[in-house]
Amino acid sequence: MKITPPKLPSSLTDLKISSALLEDNYVSGGIVTSLHLEEVQEDKIIFDQIHFQHISMEGIRFHQVEFIDCLFEKCDLSNVDFGDAVFHRVEIRNSKLLGSTISQSRLTEVKIEDSVANYMSISFSKLKKVAFKQTTLNRADFIEASFDKVSFEKCELDGANFTETSLKNIDLSSNTYEQLTVSMEKLSDCTVSTEQAISFAKSLGLLIKD
Repeated sequence: MKITPPKLPSSLTDLKISSALLEDNYVSGGIVTSLHLEEVQEDKIIFDQIHFQHISMEGIRFHQVEFIDCLFEKCDLSNVDFGDAVFHRVEIRNSKLLGSTISQSRLTEVKIEDSVANYMSISFSKLKKVAFKQTTLNRADFIEASFDKVSFEKCELDGANFTETSLKNIDLSSNTYEQLTVSMEKLSDCTVSTEQAISFAKSLGLLIKD
């Protein structure tokens, strides 16, 4: 599945978030390499065409924030609260999202790659054209999420929770896990490996005979 990358200018100038927020809650066209907690306490901020690089947002609360055409590279987004957010044409690379919350949000044309996202929650969110690639998602929550063209490629999904989430047309065969929490009635047309199919059968209480 092809994900449209962020539409960023070929060159971006250094951007100070505190200065950009003096007039309104709209920040656009720049590269951000430093960020301080006191600079971003307001809700409903829009970030447009921003390259976040080597920054930490750990523990920040960002409700109703919008990220449009943004790239996160080698960032720490652990325990950040992105509740009721919008992500449109966003890439997250080589970053940490440990315990982050992106619940009740909308994600469109989003790629999360080579990242650590254990215990992340995307519950009750709508995902359309979203790709998770080579990312650890152990114990992540996707409870009652809506999937439309979502892919998982070579990810770690041990203990991930997909309760009440339809896995129709989702291919899990290249991913690794020992246990998943799923709603069995929503597994129809989900692609799994032979080993994974046996694991699901055992979870149903079936006895496997060679």
